[in-house]
Amino acid sequence: MSEHLEARIRKLEDIEEIKKLQATYAYSIDTLQMEKVPDLFADNFIAEYDPLGTHTTKESLLEFLKGAGEGAVMMRHQIMTPLIEVDGDKATGTWYLLGPFTTKSPEGEVATWIQGKYECDYVREGGKWKFKHLRFQFTFQCPYEDGWVKTPFLQ
Repeated sequence: MSEHLEARIRKLEDIEEIKKLQATYAYSIDTLQMEKVPDLFADNFIAEYDPLGTHTTKESLLEFLKGAGEGAVMMRHQIMTPLIEVDGDKATGTWYLLGPFTTKSPEGEVATWIQGKYECDYVREGGKWKFKHLRFQFTFQCPYEDGWVKTPFLQ
């Protein structure tokens, strides 16, 4: 096989591994297996959840995710439209999230929509792709009944 063809195949395999990394991240959160998420990050990383905070240690990230999962009845991250660029052992990716979520409130269960964008830098570390810099920017979080036009921002 030619060197050029091998490089193209490797790039396609890398893209698929990055897609699996992003899907594993979402699935672990949706199934409240938060303890699995920090292992998806490089040893030195940044995780930014605007406007909720920035984390640079696996302990801080896990604490944040566990807190975010408190009161969750159902979470379904629909992560879509990946734009992934691979350059050797580094890569970038942009994804959109649209998710139906159900949380507990004093009034009972509340259905909400969440939408935002992930912009990620990835690195191959120990032979595996990991998050180096994850940036999540909320576009809206709104009650299902109101929709994003009537109630477009985080509550």
